[in-house]
Amino acid sequence: MLYIIAEDFIHPDKIQAVLPLYHELVELTQQEQGCLSYELTHDLKDEGHFLFLEKWETEVDLDHHISSEHFQRLVPEINTYTRLESRFTRMLSFKEME
Repeated sequence: MLYIIAEDFIHPDKIQAVLPLYHELVELTQQEQGCLSYELTHDLKDEGHFLFLEKWETEVDLDHHISSEHFQRLVPEINTYTRLESRFTRMLSFKEME
């Protein structure tokens, strides 16, 4: 199982433009094969900071997600509204270290 933490930093005055894009991205991604969880959260102290909490069955499933039509279309558009470069962290469960 693979966990992803992805962070976006959106200009606060562009949040309303990004929300429909995020909505579509989350809705379509949650339907993908191998997507166990795909949640978008919002930082209460930094209104333009968004955090995706993702859980994927396999690396192959994540690769299919990244190459999907909706990811390839929506993410570049979302990135036009960022104030800082996005960050991505790939993680495995602690149990998989044993």
